[in-house]
Amino acid sequence: MKFVDLHKYGPLHRFADYHVYRTLLLLSDGKRRGRRQISESVKVGEGSMRTIIEHLRDERMIDVKQTGVKISSRGLEYLKNLPIRLERLQPSDISIAERNVAVLVHGKAGKIALGIEQRDSAIKAGAEGATTVVVLGDKLMVPPDYCLDLERPKISKELRDALDPAEGDVIIIGTATDYESAEDGALAAAFVLL
Repeated sequence: MKFVDLHKYGPLHRFADYHVYRTLLLLSDGKRRGRRQISESVKVGEGSMRTIIEHLRDERMIDVKQTGVKISSRGLEYLKNLPIRLERLQPSDISIAERNVAVLVHGKAGKIALGIEQRDSAIKAGAEGATTVVVLGDKLMVPPDYCLDLERPKISKELRDALDPAEGDVIIIGTATDYESAEDGALAAAFVLL
């Protein structure tokens, strides 16, 4: 599920799907905001934000007026139906940095091999790393064969309590020195699966 397709010709976008998602998430409170304010919050340039806004307006997910940008009911519905959920986690030694953010992606365990592609996407987005966990046979597994339920029951319980994963779900834990970078990494890795 891609928000914005890359053009065959012309310059590459300087933003990714998770920036578009963050834009919708920011606007989901129903407040009208200016382009500059949104671009600063989402951490993309104003030119990139112009492109994001143009795309979301074309898809009728936002309403753009001189007074600012506001999410539409279609945009809210789209966010509600995305198969992802985001949660900040308590610091733990499951990852290499202080701050951890988990993203639950429903029903995509079949797309995971070893979790390396997700880790690489997270690092490209500014995180220090990512850990991928899949739910197989009602067990939380770090591919290929590390069972969190057996090896790290405390972390397994925290993930289950926070996200309530089901069979076939994927949990990506982005890690960084700050929550925003950990969140960007986890979201970037999640959008690889959509």
